[in-house]
Amino acid sequence: MERAKLIVKNFGPLKDIEIEVREMVTFIGAQASGKSTLAKLIAILEDKDFRSKDEILFEDELKKYNIFSNLKEDTIITYTNVGSKKNPFEFTYLNNESFKNNIQNHIISYKKLKAERIESEKLFNTVKNKISEKDIIFQKYNELQDIVIKTENDFKKLITVHLNLHLLLHDKELMNFFKDKEQLIKFKTFLRNKNKNEELSIQQIEVIFEILKKNNSTESYIELFEDIISLFPNFYLFDSVYIPTERNFLHIIHTNILGLLNNNIQIPKYLLNSGQEYEKAINTIKELPLNIIDKKLKYKREGQTSYIYHNKTEKIDLLESASGLQSIIPILLLVEYSKSLKEEYNFNFVVEEPELNLYPKAQHELIKYLVKNCLVDRKNLIVTTHSPFVLASINNLLLAYDKGQKKPKEVNKIVKKESWLNPKNFIAYELKNGKAKLIMDDKLGQIADNMIDSVSDTFADEFDKLLDL
Repeated sequence: MERAKLIVKNFGPLKDIEIEVREMVTFIGAQASGKSTLAKLIAILEDKDFRSKDEILFEDELKKYNIFSNLKEDTIITYTNVGSKKNPFEFTYLNNESFKNNIQNHIISYKKLKAERIESEKLFNTVKNKISEKDIIFQKYNELQDIVIKTENDFKKLITVHLNLHLLLHDKELMNFFKDKEQLIKFKTFLRNKNKNEELSIQQIEVIFEILKKNNSTESYIELFEDIISLFPNFYLFDSVYIPTERNFLHIIHTNILGLLNNNIQIPKYLLNSGQEYEKAINTIKELPLNIIDKKLKYKREGQTSYIYHNKTEKIDLLESASGLQSIIPILLLVEYSKSLKEEYNFNFVVEEPELNLYPKAQHELIKYLVKNCLVDRKNLIVTTHSPFVLASINNLLLAYDKGQKKPKEVNKIVKKESWLNPKNFIAYELKNGKAKLIMDDKLGQIADNMIDSVSDTFADEFDKLLDL
């Protein structure tokens, strides 16, 4: 069922694109054909904050996802969320100088999300009847999104904004920072002595460190930030869950962030954001079976280290494990973390190249897992791929749905019902020469066979020519 329509003209490799967006969308194509670009655009346009906050500029979101340089003088991007009567959304961007002078870079036309939306979010339910406090909380939450960690001072700022926000929410969990009664009494005394309406400053963070008996160092800032994440996992709610091809890098960000900061290495903001979500996930999901790869394997988080268990006693550090495991675990953790939030949000999962480093059987099991977990309870799924095995896997799930209408028990023994894929909720495109070709046959409810077979046909043709020599 059509949920939205996206039109893109003259944006990077995308010349003339008009696609329908359903609950699940798959893009296949060669390198540099524009798959990731389209996926990132959908991630931006499906994001709650971008839709609801005037101060978030489209150009800034393009920079965040490293696709700003794709803009051309005649770029046009329009997105119409036609499938939602409750929260209709229309967006038009025209990169034209004459328009820029008149309409300040872009036109946004949509029904504004109002304060009632905020009241419905559990994040703000403690102050839903206090309009002035609500505005301040919204402002604080905006500040959190704007902080990019590059220096030690950015960590201080991040911690300061977090603490101010939770003090404003009167969050009792904040007291769990303090490990003994003496520390707790000192902190409460500190709060009483400061002006009631005065926010904590970066300088006052040092007082917190004295109470906690921590050294005033970057290592301590990182430690405290990790404590905040573990104490308030349900605070971090998001709509678009972007899982990049560089997801193996998330492990490096997590374990070596201090070295990256000390060497002033610039990391793209979308990777930092994914890294922050990954940080929350590993502090929430402590154990995970890895049946997709092997029923004997299990992921476990112990202290500050992630391990892969091969049996009850033999384990290996995740960073030393197989590349396929390092590629698949961020996907599983981020999806499972979103399930743990248990909030009524329309999560939009964008998974780039799920097949990375995976054997074909594991690719098929992962696709079944994604369909099962990312297409229920207001969730949507965007997948980019190079793999014909991924397309073949999807076709199996589409066929399972079709056959399951008449023989549900028999089909369920082959493919579990929760992984059946309704053809009305799925659409697939091949990106080539700047255009998007529909490869989904709605009448058959399948991806066109010639698309899946084209790769093997090319190999077969080459093989036949060699035999003829």
